[in-house]
Amino acid sequence: MKVFQTISRQLISSKGFSVEPAPSVVFSTSSYMCGGKKKVNRYEEEDPKKYSDLVRSVLSFRGHAQTPQPLFEEDALLYGPVRKCKAPKQDMFLQGKWFHEALESILSPQGNLRERDENLLKSGYIQRVQHVLRDVSGVWALENAVRRETLKYVGLLHCVADYQGKLCVTDRKTSEKPKPFIRNTFDNLLQVVVYVSAINHKANYSFQVQCGLIVVAYKDRSPAHPHFMDAELCSQY
Repeated sequence: MKVFQTISRQLISSKGFSVEPAPSVVFSTSSYMCGGKKKVNRYEEEDPKKYSDLVRSVLSFRGHAQTPQPLFEEDALLYGPVRKCKAPKQDMFLQGKWFHEALESILSPQGNLRERDENLLKSGYIQRVQHVLRDVSGVWALENAVRRETLKYVGLLHCVADYQGKLCVTDRKTSEKPKPFIRNTFDNLLQVVVYVSAINHKANYSFQVQCGLIVVAYKDRSPAHPHFMDAELCSQY
């Protein structure tokens, strides 16, 4: 250490040797101080005339707000007029209701068809169940309310009649989809069996029923599908 200090004093005292202070260094976070290029706004380079038409159209649209009526008229011109119709489920419900009423009129002792039922005859439902109606005779009950106390079930029995010589609880359904097999009727099977049970446990009925019949009618004029339920099938439910 002493040797290093001695050498340092000799160098300082020697002729022509001088120590200059080191230049100061300044740090800055500014891009300008570091020598970077100034950022250029690209929008300033665009030609304003290029977008003048667009600006005028936007300002014009803002100045003349459209009311709903001209908007509806414009939509009607482009896509056609709006068609107001009933909901599909509601329409199906009404069709089924009219179908039941028409069959009730046909199967009733009077056998009178009202004007609306005659329209249903032309619509396809009744026309396509004629082959089933030919095998139906001896109506025992028609549109009767039934109750099954133990099952806590209350419903409207559509018809009890002889079908091909066998007394059946008859249930009629309308469908837009084909149901050619009895398994396609799903819970309608259980409903018919509940009707059978309610009748057999009701004292005011003088007959017993062992079979069921589900008739599925279609709006597209396809032949109706009759699904016969014998005593063995009913007992499974």
